[in-house]
Amino acid sequence: MTIVHATVACAILLVCLGAGDPPAKPDAPKQTDAPKPADVPKPAQTPTVVRPDNVLHCTAQAGIPREKLKFFGEEWNTELCLDEASRATGMCARTEFPPNTAMLFAYSKPDLLSFWMKDCLIDMDMVFVDAEGKISALHEAKRQPLRTRGQPLDAYESGLKRYGSNRRAKYCIELPAGTIKRLKPSLGQKIELDWASIDTRTK
Repeated sequence: MTIVHATVACAILLVCLGAGDPPAKPDAPKQTDAPKPADVPKPAQTPTVVRPDNVLHCTAQAGIPREKLKFFGEEWNTELCLDEASRATGMCARTEFPPNTAMLFAYSKPDLLSFWMKDCLIDMDMVFVDAEGKISALHEAKRQPLRTRGQPLDAYESGLKRYGSNRRAKYCIELPAGTIKRLKPSLGQKIELDWASIDTRTK
């Protein structure tokens, strides 16, 4: 974001006095409020362009279960990643993350979870949740360069940043970038969902 700086110039008017008059103190400069910088709209995120020399290891998944879930005071059209295949793919190769949509990853038991941005074309927020429904970690994840043809897979993967759950967690909710800044969830905050219903479908 570009910050616009405003500069205010103050002019002091000097008054000429008649001979013999005692010198008068110049008028104090008038205090004026500096104009506030205009709000500069944040540019829309431009998805990464997949060049011919980029490698994507997956295609965007479709057809996974969806539910309307309410948390953080809002309703979210949520995709549920309840099996290994959908959890492994996640948001990979997606070119947008529409407002008020989410992707929830559920695991069969608590573990130290670690996510990365492999094959991800857009930024996103991550909220890790433990077995009691409490937030264990919050991350604003940024897209990273895609693997190029000829680049060893292990070299590409070793350069990817990891986003961890801090402690044993059972769920991760991915949200559009900027959600954490906008809604300000906090560590330890409890998310009231029917976690038991989600658990019964998790593989």
